[in-house]
Amino acid sequence: MAVLGCLVVLAALLVRRRNQGTAAAREHARRVRDFHRSLLRAEYDYPRPSLADLVQSCRDAGLAVRLHVAGPPRALPDPVDLAGMRILEEALTDVVRHGGQSASVVLCYRPGGITLTVDRPMDGGQPSRRPSDGLATMRRRAGRVGGRLSAGPFEGGWRVRAELPLPG
Repeated sequence: MAVLGCLVVLAALLVRRRNQGTAAAREHARRVRDFHRSLLRAEYDYPRPSLADLVQSCRDAGLAVRLHVAGPPRALPDPVDLAGMRILEEALTDVVRHGGQSASVVLCYRPGGITLTVDRPMDGGQPSRRPSDGLATMRRRAGRVGGRLSAGPFEGGWRVRAELPLPG
């Protein structure tokens, strides 16, 4: 939303000052770009839990979580790391929301990115028949980094799978 707000402000400034010439227009565009960059930095600078911390907090809350990491772990670019963590948070929240007692999390490091899979048996409630805001949010997060997300029934349970590519 902040980015959209920046674009609206820039458009309004450019329309109002269109007679001031290209130098003024370039200066306004530069200021908006700088502001946008500061918003992006702020999004990544705040503390967020590590994978181990997130899994442990779920366990502490009573959710039985099995974690498997495949491939050599490596640092991820902030946008991919943030998208993956938020998708995992939402997927585990959905397990609890739908009455699940347990979940399996697999994080697979691949040469071109990561695959994050959250499976849960249907040991509690059933998923709703219509897509939730959580699924839409997870899809948006994956899409922002060029990835994709799938969710649905799988082997008697429910699976959320995010494929997030590395830039480049």
